[in-house]
Amino acid sequence: MNGRLAKRYARALLELAREEGTLAAASEDLARTAATFEEPRLRPLALSPAIEANARLRTAKAVATALGVSGTLASLVALLAERNRLVLLPEIARWYDSFLDDELGRARVTMRSAAPLSSAERNEIVELARRLTGRREIVPTFEVDADLLGGVVLDIGGTVYDGSVKTELTRLTKDMAEGGA
Repeated sequence: MNGRLAKRYARALLELAREEGTLAAASEDLARTAATFEEPRLRPLALSPAIEANARLRTAKAVATALGVSGTLASLVALLAERNRLVLLPEIARWYDSFLDDELGRARVTMRSAAPLSSAERNEIVELARRLTGRREIVPTFEVDADLLGGVVLDIGGTVYDGSVKTELTRLTKDMAEGGA
């Protein structure tokens, strides 16, 4: 249920931001707002059902004002506070970014490698991701994971392309074990 609600809020915010011409700014503001409400000292005050609704609403409005977010996002934050749904902010931000990526024709790709990649290797892998996704713009995140031993693992929207040495060794070991049985 919460996932569907977050998705609906994100879609509504995207439509309003599109009308206002603030698609990218809304994404940045939403991410900052969600991160602020996740802050350990603020989270219990803003998200606890034990806190009086008016106090939660005042706090949410004060945070939105302090962050200097758009009126549209401030209204969303107030609405979420009134309905005791501030906990949805991180998920709304994820959905918003997903919708925005689709709208702008871009894809977010996590690229894990056993060692840091050179600039040329990064460019080559970004180009591969472009071909795999059919998207003109790739927003890459590079991570180093020594457990991979070598090779690269791409995660494109939950679809994983695993070209790591670790996975190949695991497959080889399994094949040898089955062949010997």
